[in-house]
Parts: sequence; structure tokens; C-alpha cells
Amino acid sequence: MIDIKRSANRPRANFSNNFEELLMDKQKVVSLPMSKIEPFSFNGKPQPFAMEENEISALVDSISKCGIITPIIVRSISSNSYQILSGHKRYAACKKLMYLDIDAVVIEVTDDNVAFDIVCQANIQRKEPRPSELSKMFNTYLSLRKNVSADLTVNEISNMFGISRKTIYRYANISNLDNGLAELIDSKSIQIKFIEPLAKLSSEQQKAISDYYNYDERLSSKELTLVIEQMTDNGSSDIYDIIKAIRNLSEKKKEPYKNSLYNEMYIKKPLCMQNMTESELDKIVYELLDKYLENNFKSTKKVTTNEKQYDIIIAQEEKE
Repeated sequence: MIDIKRSANRPRANFSNNFEELLMDKQKVVSLPMSKIEPFSFNGKPQPFAMEENEISALVDSISKCGIITPIIVRSISSNSYQILSGHKRYAACKKLMYLDIDAVVIEVTDDNVAFDIVCQANIQRKEPRPSELSKMFNTYLSLRKNVSADLTVNEISNMFGISRKTIYRYANISNLDNGLAELIDSKSIQIKFIEPLAKLSSEQQKAISDYYNYDERLSSKELTLVIEQMTDNGSSDIYDIIKAIRNLSEKKKEPYKNSLYNEMYIKKPLCMQNMTESELDKIVYELLDKYLENNFKSTKKVTTNEKQYDIIIAQEEKE
């Protein structure tokens, strides 16, 4: 059995390798009674990763045809009892198939915090976790910082999972969101960059936004930003305020030109450019550019295209 002790060398996530293979390297696979195995729990809470029924059903089909390809990983918690560190879905599928025994690798992990590391890293390597799952995971790590001074620092957690401190706290903030908003972030209907501003809204305001999405409506990033700003300013949680904000956005005066450069100049010099058409501005730009090129280059050649004549610059280095 592998003895993984709590130290500076505790396991770290490495997305270029299979974490399970690392743990099982040269270890003996044994058959354990299903009745002697229990799911992982940490401080009385279940492991943070979801057990989707469709995934378990797919595993049931696979295992019934091919058997267990990859054994589960467990740790011994008593003389004849084990706890799953990796393979909760495989275990659930075997349970549905009424298996009495399951292939497993037993590793020696006595420290609960290290066991939690293994559960998290093994799950992350198998499948991209949902933001709500990462929220539960990082909140557990952050709670350990409050209660156990010897546990990992936030920088160490950041290095372990290869993400920034800011991202850790961003995901942790999902726990402060309405359940409907958390689901919308999981489904990528709302981008994770909105987690912090949404978390600052009241529960009624958050619910108003999730309700709006539940009516099969969607908001662009610009629209959602406007909605959050309006709710923050006036404290309203009425869903019709959201609709009004969107209407105001859509009725906003359109930019006068197709050319973005002209629109930027219009913002700076609206009086100078008022009543000027885009064609007139094109002509001015052409004349100014033509004059600039004549003053800065000695030679040009004439090229006629589509009944228009253009000056093509002959660069000085080409003449040499």
C-alpha cells in the first residue's frame, strides 16, 4: 500500500498525467466486498462532485459489457472497512448491477486533508468540473485555512490546481448566489466573470435575474452588466425593471457611422462632424492620405481599378 503522508510533497494536480495511474503505479489490485466500502465524506459532508444519473447509466452499460477496466481507489479506515477516494461513479454503477465485489487498489492515507486532496484531484483529472463543484471544493479548502493553521496556504492551493488566487475566491463566491444563478453559471448561460457582481445583489434581485432566464430569455454580457448596475443603483428586484433596462438599451441612439473610427471622432467632436455623411468623411480621409503620401514618398505609379485611379507607392528601398 502507498503511504501518502502530509508534507511539502503532498500530491499535486498535474493535468499532463493521469493522477489515478500515479497512485496505482505498481500496486496490487484486490477484490473487495461492496458492503465494506463507503463513499468519501469530509467533516460530515459528501465529496463535492456531482453524481449525474446519465453518467452512471452509461457506466452501467459499459461495465455490464466490459467489466471494470480501471479499479477504484480506496483507503482503509478500519481493519475491515474502506472509503472511496476515486471511483464513486464506478462504485454506484456496480451497485446498480448488484455486484458483490469490486476491483480496487488500497492506499494508506490516514490524514483526512490529504484524502480530500486526492478526491479533488482525481475528479478534476477525469472530467472538467462544474463551477458549483469547484465552489464546494475551494470553500472546503478555505474553511480549513480558518480552522487548521498548519493546512495549505491560499498560494499553495493556487499552485496545486494551477489557477490564480482571484479565481479561487471567484469560484468560492458561487455559494453566495441564488441556486438558479449557480445553475446558469454551470450551464455557461452566464459567464463566471459575473459571479462577484451578482453575489453583491440581494437574494430577491438574484432570484429576479434567474427567473428571467427561466422564462427562456437570455441576456448579452452588455445587457446583464446594465441590469446589475441598475439594480445596484436603485435597489429594485422587480423583474420588469430588467425588461425595462433591456428596452432602454435597445432604444439607445444608434451610432451615426458604420466606420468605428468615425464614431470615435464623433464622440470627441460632435459639433464639427454633425450633418457630415460617411462618404464626405471618406473623401476627406482620402485627400489627406493622398497629400501625406505625396509629401513623404518621391515616386508613385498610377493604377486604375473599377474605374477609379489610385496611387500605389513605390518604396524607396525597391528603387535601390
